[in-house]
Amino acid sequence: MYDLDRLDSPTYRHLQQSNKLENAEHFQNATFPTVPCTSGWEYDRSVYQSTLVMDWNLICDKEDFPTWSLFINTVGTLLGCLLFGFLSDRIGRKKAFFLAAIIQLASGIATAFSPNFTFFCIARFISGLTVIPVYLIPLIMGLELVGPSKRAAVGTTISFFYSLGVVGVAVVAYFVRPWFEFQLAVTLPFTFFIADWWLLPESPRWLMARGRTDEMLAIVRRIIKMNKPDLPENYLEILRSKIEASVDLEATTRKYTLVDLFRTPNLRKNSILIVFITFSGFAVYNGMNFFVPYLGGDDYVGFLLAALVELPSYFLLYFTLNPLGRRGTLMISLEIGGIFCIAAALTPLTHQKTTIVLFLISKFAITISFFVTDLIASEIFPTVVRGSGGFLAQTVSTLGLCVCPLITSVAKHYPWLPLVAFAVLAILGGFATLLLPETANQLLPETMDEGEEFGKHRTLRDILRVLPQRGQLIATKPCADNLWQPESEENHSHHQHSGSWKL
Repeated sequence: MYDLDRLDSPTYRHLQQSNKLENAEHFQNATFPTVPCTSGWEYDRSVYQSTLVMDWNLICDKEDFPTWSLFINTVGTLLGCLLFGFLSDRIGRKKAFFLAAIIQLASGIATAFSPNFTFFCIARFISGLTVIPVYLIPLIMGLELVGPSKRAAVGTTISFFYSLGVVGVAVVAYFVRPWFEFQLAVTLPFTFFIADWWLLPESPRWLMARGRTDEMLAIVRRIIKMNKPDLPENYLEILRSKIEASVDLEATTRKYTLVDLFRTPNLRKNSILIVFITFSGFAVYNGMNFFVPYLGGDDYVGFLLAALVELPSYFLLYFTLNPLGRRGTLMISLEIGGIFCIAAALTPLTHQKTTIVLFLISKFAITISFFVTDLIASEIFPTVVRGSGGFLAQTVSTLGLCVCPLITSVAKHYPWLPLVAFAVLAILGGFATLLLPETANQLLPETMDEGEEFGKHRTLRDILRVLPQRGQLIATKPCADNLWQPESEENHSHHQHSGSWKL
């Protein structure tokens, strides 16, 4: 605070007496000595009852502290993507997920009970390590449990509940205003995840890729016992013989890393495209979330509307992902999101309702692309590096999360500029999607060789074709989706006995 009262200063009294208050701007820009406030602060608690800023007086010379805590959390997210991408491929999907859930629970509780800002930042860094893994690992596990025809349904269902959780956060935040109670309210539900250890199986596809056939067959036996499908009595023996005949000893013993994604030309191209498209979609999706307060109105209502608009997108995806394909759905959603984002940017500030409607339409389309990008990544990367590949894309995309607050802060002076920036990213990502192979109704690649062959021999017509064609993965060895088929069913459509299991 200033070391004097401006209204009582001789300079201000002189301006007042000489009727030259129009020169007050020069007075306001004058430099005065400052001193710390020793009498405390009074905060407006009509909207926010208790925040970190209020409790720890993070204002004046400390006003940048909240931004630094967000940056530190983001750095944790970056490192967590690399760490858990490695762990999910090395120790298994199940162990990696539960490790992430335990860390999220412990760091969330530590955040709530932070005695000072330094401890708070450490807790937020540790919490950031698991932000992406607690969502992405279950998505990968779900997709690896089912066959080609069921992946769209499983993926949209998982992501629907992710967005439903965001809606729940908005509701909890509205009714639980003190930050300490709110932090505990969104953290303690992770306790229920721990009890799922005895219910959730390891990914059979990952076990098979690692050569752990006995463990994989034990899970399949449980599935058969639960679902009671119409299978031959010796189905497990047939499945074991198929696996042993197709097993690649090197693939099951070699330890793969991120470097292997870039050793061969086709897999390298697909990896770079997925990373760029994921970065574009993630930056636009989170950037629009950061932009919500600049739309005006109640912060809680604005956040809730931005979350609610995501839910219908998954119902649309449920019915269109297979007929329209992944590429078509992703490209169209990114282009529509970019176009309506530009439309919102060009709308005059006086037309607030129109701006909000255009913004929500864009958010609806971007939500579709946000999920489809994760789905394509999970389907293109081979099983032996699926975790590492998916988390690599998330790691790079998190850089977009780092710059989002900086981009949206420009809205204070140029309200249209952040929306235009997001629109350009979305449109570029949409066009890049055409260079990816279609994954709808295709078999998942298991080995690095299969990943290299995936979509390798496409022509210009294939690239420009938006709607998918039913086909089969070109692979050096039979894929896991084929191995699930009984001998008498191998020539049937993959929609029959596609490996869709209930546990």
